Amino acid sequence: MNNSNESSKKDNSKIPWAAMVALGMGMLVYGVAESFGPVVAILQIIPSNLAFLGYSLPFIAGGIGAFMAGILADYTGRRTSFMITMALLLIGLALFVINSHSVPILLLSFTLVGISAIGLESPILAMMAEQSSAKNRGTLLVITQNFGNLGVAIVFIPVVLGLTQLQDETAIALMFIGPIIALIISWLLVEESLPWSATKKKVNISVEEAWKAKDGNVENVKPTGGLGLRFFILILIGIAQDVAFVYITYGVGYAFFPSMESWIPLIGGFTMVIVGIVSALLVVPKINRKTFAVLSYALLVLLWIALWIYYDITKETTGFILLAILTMLFIPVEITWGVRAILEPELFSTARRGIYISIVRMVVWVSAGVITGILTAGIISFTFNAAMAITTFIFALGLLATILWQAKGFETKDKSLAGLDHE
Repeated sequence: MNNSNESSKKDNSKIPWAAMVALGMGMLVYGVAESFGPVVAILQIIPSNLAFLGYSLPFIAGGIGAFMAGILADYTGRRTSFMITMALLLIGLALFVINSHSVPILLLSFTLVGISAIGLESPILAMMAEQSSAKNRGTLLVITQNFGNLGVAIVFIPVVLGLTQLQDETAIALMFIGPIIALIISWLLVEESLPWSATKKKVNISVEEAWKAKDGNVENVKPTGGLGLRFFILILIGIAQDVAFVYITYGVGYAFFPSMESWIPLIGGFTMVIVGIVSALLVVPKINRKTFAVLSYALLVLLWIALWIYYDITKETTGFILLAILTMLFIPVEITWGVRAILEPELFSTARRGIYISIVRMVVWVSAGVITGILTAGIISFTFNAAMAITTFIFALGLLATILWQAKGFETKDKSLAGLDHE
């Protein structure tokens, strides 16, 4: 009996380092690649009348990529899906290297990069949720996705310094080196998800036993509400968070603060890296998921309204106070992303986790891409107040969704996801 308890305790504290490094490199590449379109727009590599495509097309394509990667994740495995999607990213990047002077080739390139980079999220979230113990799952999900913020920040350092050629070389180097490292580690060191393997009868244990090997003797999640409620909540908070991330990081600077449009992603990227680490280590282990979600989206709404009020009073388009408010906004941008990274894989069963995450991600990314594209295209001329009203409404919907989940949802912190497989 004592030996069993010790074994459970050991399993409950084990960290899947190889998977975390490989998936972290995937998210680093995601951050670099996700910035590809906006950088192309900011540096005017494509005509200014097509700049809005840099803020929309990669994310719309990414929604398609998420759907494809999710199907692969459920039918071929999390590890295999991750590796295939990484390979597709290399193809998209190769097109850019071969012919970056052709606008059609360039658009095709960052469309493929968007498909694969954002597609990576689905197998990454599914695998990390299934490779981690119940005790460490939330922390590791937040830390893994946090590598994406570092990728955003790294890409924009040369842009801010005016080193266009270095920016290109940095992005290309990271997008080649990152996938290669991730592919090598995945091939040699990362094992396929044990719970997924159990659902596919690829191992001689039950799904319950697979989860117990990861989690030890902990309480199972007790799902309430149907799939419809979960999809509704995740899609609403996802659209709010993605619009916040894309518009605050890239769009608002482009549209209203052009002298700061390169600084905002740089400062925001590093701010999110710090916030992600701090929240993963100090906040996520101590606060239940539902409360974390409500507080994160409430802070987003409050700070966004603070920016609105400040600009409406001062009409300042630059300056320390404006930059400070924008920097603070990246706190809720990061922790709302953390909420999504935790909840999306924690609300679905193992057999359908990949595809269900991908349905959510597809709807969210396509919606966010369309919304930010409309806000930056110039086809409809939005005043600052109109743009702020639209985005505040979207963020408020996200907050209301978290309040609804607080009332109707179920808690997943420190609980085994085995309970989801018994529905």
